Amino acid sequence: MTTNQLEAPVAEFARFLRGLTRLLDETAGWYAVFTLRDPEGMRACLDGTEVPPWDVVESLLHDLAGRRGEYAVRTEGPRARRLHEEAVAAYDARPGAAAHLGDRLDMMLRERQYAALRERELRAGLRAAAGGPDAARLADELAWARDDHVRSGARARELQGRLDALASAAVSSRFPGGGTGPVAAAPRSVRSAGPYEREPDAGSAPRTSGTPVTPAPPPPPPPAPTNATRLARLRATGRGGEAHALLCAAAHAHPSDLPRLIDELESAGLAAEVPTLLWEVACLPPPRLAAAADALTAAGRTAESVRLLRQSVARPVGEVAHTALALLGAGRPAEARELFAALVRARTPEEAVEATASAPGELVPLLLEAAADVSPYRHRDISHALRAGGASF
Repeated sequence: MTTNQLEAPVAEFARFLRGLTRLLDETAGWYAVFTLRDPEGMRACLDGTEVPPWDVVESLLHDLAGRRGEYAVRTEGPRARRLHEEAVAAYDARPGAAAHLGDRLDMMLRERQYAALRERELRAGLRAAAGGPDAARLADELAWARDDHVRSGARARELQGRLDALASAAVSSRFPGGGTGPVAAAPRSVRSAGPYEREPDAGSAPRTSGTPVTPAPPPPPPPAPTNATRLARLRATGRGGEAHALLCAAAHAHPSDLPRLIDELESAGLAAEVPTLLWEVACLPPPRLAAAADALTAAGRTAESVRLLRQSVARPVGEVAHTALALLGAGRPAEARELFAALVRARTPEEAVEATASAPGELVPLLLEAAADVSPYRHRDISHALRAGGASF
């Protein structure tokens, strides 16, 4: 497709969105919320630089119903859906779309984790307030945290769907006669049902000793865990469940095989499968996760190693600490610092400090270095949380 063919649906949807917002009140409803919370993002959507998530469009249509009645939404809703789908398809046909969507999915999963933890904290605070003077404020904050949790989950599902569509399109062009048979169900664990379906756990794993942990050798890999040709044929015939199960099996192969597998997927035009593979690797036990990050870095796959580490901070902080210790034990201090920098960005200062409890001698300096890498403000907040917890540094 030409550049004009790619850009036309995005521009058309942006025109529709501008027309819709002209009918709304910028100081009221969801339109006011989006404009206040993310003015640059809203402007990018109106300019056609970005395509908004569908939940944003749905909320704006809700605003329209409040001003013009349900009939207006019944009229405009189907058109909005069609234009949005066309814009998304055109946007995702741009070069580098798979990597961009993978980065956004990583960010959205972290946002969902934070929203879930915030919701849990506020619910506990509201119970403790028991009708006191802070109850109304806490109830209001809890409602917003719930909305953030729901929206981030919906956006993660949407992004994963777009990545799946890119993968299917890639294999369809290579196997044009593949057909679109029914999706085959594959037996898999709750964890591997999809990254956005995995409920976060606010607890932490048992504490490890203060000695850095050397990654344990993984169990023998399953025979022929995957190859790009087999994965492509499963996608081409609509057997998405089996394709995902194949990626899950590949994630459990020997860490040294991971860079080669990513090379194979990219060479076969299946780059959109890489974020899903990395998510499955990010769910492995900490020693094997650290070994996978080590293997990627050693193979020159620094970007994938960083993505893997960033995805893993959605885990309980005790497991993040265990992974950091394993990286230090393997002689990968830069990767351990990257892991803790991601932890600082994604979690509260108190949670980040909690991750140092198992081995403060090794992990407190690491946390302070990582926080300084993120920003002076984060370093200040982390330092304050450490002092409040009684740490000396």
